[in-house]
Amino acid sequence: QTTMAAPRTSMIRWSPWETSLPQLPIAAFFFIIILLFVLKKFIVGDALDYQKNPAKFLLHKSCSSGSSIFDINLAGRNMTVMTGTCHDDACASSKSSCPHRELLKQAMTLPERILSARDAVADVGFLYTLGANNVYRGTDFHKRCIKDYMNENGDFNGGLLNALRESYRVVIEAERFKQQQAGDNSISVDDLLNLVRLATLRAIAVELLGGSFLRCSICTNNFLDEFMILQDSIEAATAAAAVLPAWISVPLILKPVERRRKKLRKDIQERIRWAWQQDYGEIGPWLLKFRQQCDDGSLTLEVASEFVVGLLFAAAKNPAIASAQTLLFLILRGTDEHKSKVQTEAEQLAISSHSSSQPKRDTSTMPMSALRQSCYETLRLTSHSIGALRKVKEEVVLGSGTSHAYKLCPRQVVAVSHIVPSLDQRLWGKDADKYIPSREEWTVERARPDEYKFSTFSQGHHRCPGQSLALQIMELTISILLVDYEVTLQQKKEMVPGVCFERATIAQRKGNVPIYIRSR
Repeated sequence: QTTMAAPRTSMIRWSPWETSLPQLPIAAFFFIIILLFVLKKFIVGDALDYQKNPAKFLLHKSCSSGSSIFDINLAGRNMTVMTGTCHDDACASSKSSCPHRELLKQAMTLPERILSARDAVADVGFLYTLGANNVYRGTDFHKRCIKDYMNENGDFNGGLLNALRESYRVVIEAERFKQQQAGDNSISVDDLLNLVRLATLRAIAVELLGGSFLRCSICTNNFLDEFMILQDSIEAATAAAAVLPAWISVPLILKPVERRRKKLRKDIQERIRWAWQQDYGEIGPWLLKFRQQCDDGSLTLEVASEFVVGLLFAAAKNPAIASAQTLLFLILRGTDEHKSKVQTEAEQLAISSHSSSQPKRDTSTMPMSALRQSCYETLRLTSHSIGALRKVKEEVVLGSGTSHAYKLCPRQVVAVSHIVPSLDQRLWGKDADKYIPSREEWTVERARPDEYKFSTFSQGHHRCPGQSLALQIMELTISILLVDYEVTLQQKKEMVPGVCFERATIAQRKGNVPIYIRSR
């Protein structure tokens, strides 16, 4: 008799590590985790955190690092950020002895062959958006022109005031016509900043290029509208390119802006040719300089048209934004006493338009007016998150021989933050983030900040050459809007969008600021 053996049994314990089927999803899961870490750490880097709020991000990095020099990675674009701020309470208030400020001062005064501003701005996208001529030649050309222009007009420019006043009349009347409103009624404007930008752009074009440039009878497009679109495109492209790898940003973001600029450049050339044929008095100082240099062969019409793009982008955009922001800060945060002083000064300045010019004055030792205090305080609170860039061309050791020595290596990019020192409580007090135009820095001459504490206009060799012109535009704009017009917010004060540092300009607003405006 055959007996069948009982089958041998055992409890089968399933384990993902002992079978081949489940290994794929688990391996994939860990692979994705590692890939995301690599993407965040080495490819995206700090780009997403920076994009959310550049000013807040840089302030946090400065505090958490405990240093005035720290590194950031914006989508593979590594930068060494310098702030010049000190985390040592013992020397934070010093203007000259702080070693951190001395490092920044040394860096900003190094020659172009060691720390290149031109190569740095070219690399972040301006080579495409503004063109090589503006990056490598335009600044020097405009510096010479601005110097001649300011020497001729002094600290007060009646011509610029009249150009601004006429521009606001034209822009507002055009909007009134669209809305079919009577002349004594208020009109609705979608955004205060856009209104000021358009009026300032027109005034700068008339004052520096000449009225005939805009009135070109053979040009069919609306130059001001086209240039406003180009400005916005350059802003958006620069902000996007800062947080994207170059292999994405160049073909998809920067190249399209380059094509738009080149198309507009052809229209600019036609306008320059036509303006040169008109009455001499209708030609602005920049067009006269273009004509002289084109005649002697040192400049071509193509390069001149590129310079126009750079001029209008630099001379109109930031001063216009800062003007609108100054008015908003006055309305939203100004005290009644300060508003009254500014109104009185604005009325006095507006009356000055009856004279085309006034004797030049040395304003460096004069008490700062309430109007200018408002401008400076607004500029402080809206400073660029990253305001200056330098590319290291030769190895250099900053602070050599000291305990704070820092080595810069070739191809390293140095970024200077302007908003960090502007909001540093060690420099400006516990209320550093508050709008206080009556600060002693603006009211007491001996307390005036140097260019490393108040760095909105940058420092060193590449300090903004148009500082005086920008302040004139701001003061004249505020005077016109306060004296000639009545501006009313459409929103409650608490509903006005906050300050936004996303764009590569003076800080703007997180949304439109709709207003009602009526001629007085």
